[in-house]
Amino acid sequence: MKRQTLERNTIDYYILPNKILCNIVGIWPIEEKKSIMMKKSFAYFRVFFALTAVCSVLVPEILAIIMNWGDIEVLTGVGCVSTTVGQLLFKMIYLLARRKISLKLYEDIRNCWYMSNDTNNRKCYEDLAGKARILTMGFLFSGICNVTTFTIVAVIIRIKEGHSKGNQTEMIYHMPFEVWYGPKALQSPSFEIVFICQVLASVICCAGIIGLDATMMTLILHICGQFKLIQAWFRSIGRNVGQALIKDNTISVKLKCQIKKSIEHHQRMIIVVKETNDLISPIIFVQLLTSGLEICLSGYSVMYGASGLDLIKFISYLSSMMIQLLIWCWPAELLVQESIKIADSIYFDIPWYNLPTTYRKDLCLIIIRAQGYCCVNAAIFKVLSLQTLTKVFNTAASYFTLLKEM
Repeated sequence: MKRQTLERNTIDYYILPNKILCNIVGIWPIEEKKSIMMKKSFAYFRVFFALTAVCSVLVPEILAIIMNWGDIEVLTGVGCVSTTVGQLLFKMIYLLARRKISLKLYEDIRNCWYMSNDTNNRKCYEDLAGKARILTMGFLFSGICNVTTFTIVAVIIRIKEGHSKGNQTEMIYHMPFEVWYGPKALQSPSFEIVFICQVLASVICCAGIIGLDATMMTLILHICGQFKLIQAWFRSIGRNVGQALIKDNTISVKLKCQIKKSIEHHQRMIIVVKETNDLISPIIFVQLLTSGLEICLSGYSVMYGASGLDLIKFISYLSSMMIQLLIWCWPAELLVQESIKIADSIYFDIPWYNLPTTYRKDLCLIIIRAQGYCCVNAAIFKVLSLQTLTKVFNTAASYFTLLKEM
């Protein structure tokens, strides 16, 4: 890897964890225009391998739900995991179908990173990029804990039963994730092979879930950083305009260029937000639609369905689901706030009332547009924010009450 990708002032440093995780499942955009055919073929192979791994977990879990339809404990334990894996399958297929839009957004964000050479202004978006990197690593740690917990619990139960039963013919074989392969499919030595394959598949699923969700979160936070940069530009314009008006009541050509650049970049970021919504709105819609079900089922397993070692793994899983929902809602809330603050920066920091008529009109239009904040939509009817987090929890509580009554 080139040294420049590891320097803290480049975008490659901040998106490196996202790039590694998405490359595992072959979803990361291939930005080089002169990419060799072998590199593209290898990316397609990783996608095919990842989709196979996802289906190898999802299909047996669906069979387990069908075969244990009357057992509420099995349904809740398997249902929460299969819902998450189903989300991943939808996200991968959807992003593959819209890979050109994904590549365009990726290139836009890379170009926006170099919009400013000023160290103080760059901190506006470098700080948010750093937070995105930290959140990605935290979410990755949570996912690794899940896979590790499910695997270790299955091994411990297997060892305990081996000591207590003694007779191998009566042994009940436990997998990390409960699935159904058939009445006599999980017998040694095929059990050990399937066990290892399921652990590898769960690692790939974990990388895909964290990579895709964290990348979307990183994208939104990078857009927020650009809105903070525009605010910094307008504050700088306000200081320079005030000094110019004190001197000779005129505006220099440099200031005119700064105003024009700020307005054009604001318009550009509005377009980027629209393109982002066009790409990820269906993903967020499916995420919100199923997150309440995930939290409900895993919460039921924690409260009533699981006991002993199983309780530990479902507590870990429930925590990860809440983190996953948070990394969608918090950046969206921040996007709303930062886009609104542009109007405050213009109104309070720039003596716009002393500017020529043309600039006053332009700035007033920017103020009006900024008051109609930019946001991330779930499909076409829901604005994603921290309030959405509360609504999902309320929905999960309603599902939980209904499930408890059943």
